Amino acid sequence: MTPAPVPVLLYHGVAPSAPPGLQPWVMHPDRFAAHLDLIVERGLTPLRVSELVDAYRGERELPERPVVITFDDGLADFAEHAWPALRARHLTATLYVVAGAVGGTADWLDDVGGPPPAMLTWDQIRTLDAEGCEIGAHSLTHPELDTLRRRAIEDEVSHSRREISTHLGAPVRSFAYPHGYYDRRVRAAVVAAGYDSACAVREALSSRDDDTLALARVTLLHDVEVDGLAAVLDGRGHPVAPFPEPVRTKAWRVARRVGAGDVVAAVDRARRGRAA
Repeated sequence: MTPAPVPVLLYHGVAPSAPPGLQPWVMHPDRFAAHLDLIVERGLTPLRVSELVDAYRGERELPERPVVITFDDGLADFAEHAWPALRARHLTATLYVVAGAVGGTADWLDDVGGPPPAMLTWDQIRTLDAEGCEIGAHSLTHPELDTLRRRAIEDEVSHSRREISTHLGAPVRSFAYPHGYYDRRVRAAVVAAGYDSACAVREALSSRDDDTLALARVTLLHDVEVDGLAAVLDGRGHPVAPFPEPVRTKAWRVARRVGAGDVVAAVDRARRGRAA
């Protein structure tokens, strides 16, 4: 029997405009407000990621109709546009922050066709935390973690948790994999760093049987109308985790990692040559 689906929604930015290369991931405030209105109209119960995981583990009751709203990156527009809209409707969210970019710009987006977007400051993040938004970690610099060497993975995962925990004065429980990419080594680093949950992407609905270290989420791009969100909330058009990973997805991940490994090996060979 297929477990009951739980929609875990993934947004990135909410703003009236965005650079061309970033536009697919930045939703207009009016459309975002319409999404939230639908969630309210449906009578869904909002949960933070850690609350969902606690319910999956039997440590709290899972509401009959839960929904989880997540945001990745920690862009400054979250405080200006997204969080006020959420609070006005008594909704909550989990925000995953790129710790090394706080107070600066999203430098990993320097090719979006305009200046990289501004990031939240620590003062803003502390305020969000105090107002009930769960703050999670999204690495230090937003790399593709599964293409890095083990030590670099551990640094990205553990240092981001320490940095955010220090500024909030409380431990950070949840991590979100940048770009949705992870592997066995990345998962191990997440556990070793002290997180008790992690979000992937997977474009699927979650469930009680989902992997709490790779929770399934559905990405809401800028052009998803209310009807599109309704389909997600109704469980239409998306698989329910857990489900077998398609063979072609596995093959693509292996090819991407092998390619990245070849680049690293080439650099190492060049360095050894210069040293000789």
